[in-house]
Amino acid sequence: MTSSLHFPKVIGHRGTPKRAPENTVAGFALAAAAGVTWVELDVQLSADLVPVVFHDDRLERTSTGTGFLVERDYAYLRDLDVGAWFSPDYAGEKLPHWDTVLDLLVGRRLGVNIEIKAADTRGAITAEIGLKHAVAKWPGELAPPLVTSFSRKAIERAKQVAPDWPRGLVSDPWPEDWREVCVRDGCATLHILHTSLTEDRVAAAKEAGLSVLAYTVNEPETAARLWEWGVDSVFSDRPELLLG
Repeated sequence: MTSSLHFPKVIGHRGTPKRAPENTVAGFALAAAAGVTWVELDVQLSADLVPVVFHDDRLERTSTGTGFLVERDYAYLRDLDVGAWFSPDYAGEKLPHWDTVLDLLVGRRLGVNIEIKAADTRGAITAEIGLKHAVAKWPGELAPPLVTSFSRKAIERAKQVAPDWPRGLVSDPWPEDWREVCVRDGCATLHILHTSLTEDRVAAAKEAGLSVLAYTVNEPETAARLWEWGVDSVFSDRPELLLG
């Protein structure tokens, strides 16, 4: 574990989802144009093991698709509209392949928190495939991505596939075994729902050498309180507001 990592105080949660559809090429580009320097995103695998960027287990909320993403082949997913639900201005925005998003991140020089979005049953394979794509494309001169997951299996595999990239445990509520897990898997960060944090918990994690990141924070007053406690970064749906 280390305390030498440095993150921006505000990270765009799935891009800038109050202004553009989440986890889309358009949303990440808009975040970069607005001055956001880091974004958080979600990598999942299709049924035929193609890595895509999408948050939910099911497709209905933010796409024209139906059913569970992990049960759909990429040939089905790639044609889904993931923008029209948000606004007619974004109609035609397609569910992105992970490589497409990686190209944008590198081109815009955006830092990234890669969340491996998978249950433990698919955590290891999702981390392995998703991170192999990222390692192949990520240039050495950019800050390494931060790799995180709720899945302990995903974090374990991330340690093997991208050993030099920092890892973090995501949890809600506060995990009682955080010390054990972070030591075992060499985690550098803890990512906690902001309402589950207390000043004492932040202090304990910081004393153990961890960076603490809080999600999802959309009010400046809340962000200010968390920063005062020592929280390193907040994930926000309104990053431009907190940056301003």
